[in-house]
Amino acid sequence: MSKQFLSAGLLITALLLLAAHQTHARQHEHYGEGFSVDLTQPYDEVLDVVQQVTNDGVIRGTYQYKGTNELDGAESANTSNAFSPWTGQGKAFYKIRPHALSPEHFYQSNDEGTVAVRYIVEPLTPSGTRLRIDAVFIEASLRRRHASDGQVENSEFEAVSAKMQDIEDTEAKKRGKLLHDQQQRQLEQFQAQLDQETAQLKTAIAKQQQLEQQLQEQQGLRAARVKTSNADLKAEPYNQSKTVRVLSQGDELTVLVETPSWYRVQMATGEQGWVYRLMLEIT
Repeated sequence: MSKQFLSAGLLITALLLLAAHQTHARQHEHYGEGFSVDLTQPYDEVLDVVQQVTNDGVIRGTYQYKGTNELDGAESANTSNAFSPWTGQGKAFYKIRPHALSPEHFYQSNDEGTVAVRYIVEPLTPSGTRLRIDAVFIEASLRRRHASDGQVENSEFEAVSAKMQDIEDTEAKKRGKLLHDQQQRQLEQFQAQLDQETAQLKTAIAKQQQLEQQLQEQQGLRAARVKTSNADLKAEPYNQSKTVRVLSQGDELTVLVETPSWYRVQMATGEQGWVYRLMLEIT
């Protein structure tokens, strides 16, 4: 083999080793970064939701056996030796899963140990909250610490986010129902007011008809004839009232009510209205 071929082979081998090393570095450079997000929900709401997630008995985003996507048997805890004590603002929650065998998505986790997840809820503003999530795997024998690649943190945040979305949906439904009930009450009030005014109008009409009948009985009915052309039959006894129809000279009418200036008359068709006195002659 020539020196040229040997040198080329060594160069190719070196390049392959370098590429493998760089690929391996890229695969693991994000281990242990954790998760942090600023939320628009208030602190107390996020605190309550995170506490629910720490008590749900599972750790998402990691597993022991193929075909699963979470670890069951997790327990909530007030503290954990896997993390330094939290001394900042807000509150820290912990979820622990002991006796986990080589859980996935932790760097070189080839032993039995404990998966620990920490959630830190910090108040930012009256309507803003910061949530941090970190996950690690601690070997039971050598107590070596294995960082997460982010799958656990992301999956646990998805559970938190889903619960907060459920709360928002429930609140939106409550607001919608409250608005609907308020509109329904207003509608019922308007309908009651309309019914009352309709009843009052019916009472007034009945009273008017009663008075007209009494007046007719006192005056007696008289026949009349239109003595001018184009006499207006009015809806009410004043000039600006709506014109019901235009009467022709000679039309026969019955006088129902008489006032100083107007006659309430009825046509042969049964239609009624008011005609100015000077337009009629009593027959």
